[in-house]
Amino acid sequence: MIGYLLGNMPSKLSEKLKSFAANIVNTESGKIVIVDKKLITGASPLASNEVGKLAARTLLMKLK
Repeated sequence: MIGYLLGNMPSKLSEKLKSFAANIVNTESGKIVIVDKKLITGASPLASNEVGKLAARTLLMKLK
């Protein structure tokens, strides 16, 4: 059980993601934000504010 998740992490989730060619770049919780093509993700709930700000900036750039 990981403290900031709503439930148990599915068994071998990272292996399943890797089988779909996902590259896990961060294994620590924190405020790190990652952008891959059109996907914006955060390392943990601590990154929520940064994800929101980046998403807003990205959407605004698309409107220009």
